[in-house]
Amino acid sequence: MIDTTLAKRYAKALVEIGQSNNALDKYGSDLTALKEIIFESKDFREVLVSPVFTKDDKKKIAGEILAKIGADTVVKNFVNVLIDRKRIDQLNGIETAYQLNVDEIRGITRGEVTSSEPLEKSDLSRVTEVLSKISGKMVIVTTKVDPTLIGGLVARVGDMVFDGTIRTQLNQLKESLKG
Repeated sequence: MIDTTLAKRYAKALVEIGQSNNALDKYGSDLTALKEIIFESKDFREVLVSPVFTKDDKKKIAGEILAKIGADTVVKNFVNVLIDRKRIDQLNGIETAYQLNVDEIRGITRGEVTSSEPLEKSDLSRVTEVLSKISGKMVIVTTKVDPTLIGGLVARVGDMVFDGTIRTQLNQLKESLKG
């Protein structure tokens, strides 16, 4: 189970070090790469969380993996701290919180656009531009296709939801006709 408060605390500490070392991107990519390896390798994941393996064994194996991906020494040390404090199981949440912190520093927010069919690049660019103007931040958009939508799209940025689907427009028209 991910403890978001704990994950945010560890992520914030690494972000502060990353800012002072001008290495936010490197640390972020190292964390992401490690998270993906842990996700893909059940054996590696088991080694990291199993009480059967000693902290030294875990550090050695994690160190070898981190060396193979070319991870920065600070990230290696960070992972060792997580292992020492039995917090390595929080890595997924820490990586997510780290990326959110970096986005916040850079004035970036993330959004999701759901449409009934895949959007053309030009349409996606226009939607992204409008969402950026509304939010006051640069928006990085991921897209989803939901064939159950009649038409139009739904955009989510942070707590804001913009529903421009035909179904919603028809419902609004129906409500206005009711009176």
